[in-house]
Amino acid sequence: MSETARLTTRRAEHVGGSPGTLLLEHTVEEEFERAAGLVHTANFIDGMFRFAVEDPGLTPKDRKLHTRIGCRLGPTFDKCDAWTAPLDSGRLIRMVLSCASGAVYYISLRPGETQFGVAREGEPAELGDRQMAWISDRVRALYSLGPENLGGYSTYAPALPDVPEPAPVVFEAPGADARLLDLSRRRVSPLDLHYVSAHRGGEHLFTTDVLADDVLGQYFRRVSVAERRKRYEEISLSARQLVRSLSYQLEPVLRGRLDRLVMDVEQGALYYRGLPDGLVLFGVTLRQSSVWDADRRLETIIDEYTRDRAAGPGPA
Repeated sequence: MSETARLTTRRAEHVGGSPGTLLLEHTVEEEFERAAGLVHTANFIDGMFRFAVEDPGLTPKDRKLHTRIGCRLGPTFDKCDAWTAPLDSGRLIRMVLSCASGAVYYISLRPGETQFGVAREGEPAELGDRQMAWISDRVRALYSLGPENLGGYSTYAPALPDVPEPAPVVFEAPGADARLLDLSRRRVSPLDLHYVSAHRGGEHLFTTDVLADDVLGQYFRRVSVAERRKRYEEISLSARQLVRSLSYQLEPVLRGRLDRLVMDVEQGALYYRGLPDGLVLFGVTLRQSSVWDADRRLETIIDEYTRDRAAGPGPA
């Protein structure tokens, strides 16, 4: 009895089977088989599809859909890179777009070469995200380039440390949700999650951050704290529009409405999270080593706030 194939590889017609291409394909195949987090991953040069490694059970319609989305996300990645460039935090290296039912990933292997991935249905989005980071490390090693610690997965803390004290409130608008602000203040710290702001319908509700803390001084060489705050507000509004415009396009592969965008730069990451009641949280970490820690810290704010909302008001 023959063993069922665990993957299939297809190549664009314009790509030949040179030794370098075959080695690259084999490297990606090995990482694809390492875990079950991805159902598809594809390599692009200057936005042109080169090859894909994917689940053999995908339908022709799914293969076409995944390739089309991978091609279309190139300009989106470039747009986000242009947003983050003025922050002086390095180039954009990873982008995650997800919801509770699915995720897609887009990473920069080196200038001009990118890798796209689609999460396997029913698996945690984190698993596919980690596989994309492994692919990046292996491929960059082929090019004699060092690892970039995508997602901060190689340096994360197994258990998040306690936050020593609440962060200061930088801005609070009338009508801001006091409970959400308090939760955010108690999660933001110099440890990992350095900035959180909240918005509804484009209205800025509050900001709490520790950007002015002396521990983070080395991250402000050419861009001041005030300039960073202003730029973060601009990016949060732009991200809101982007998420809205991409939701319809990505719904067939995400199987749900896009509500999470992660923009991972060489120094840290920016996080956009849409909440069911129309609220948006925007978070930032300045440390690449803390990207996954800050992501989890932001998630604790959302989880606790959501639980409080579901529980309703306490007894009178």
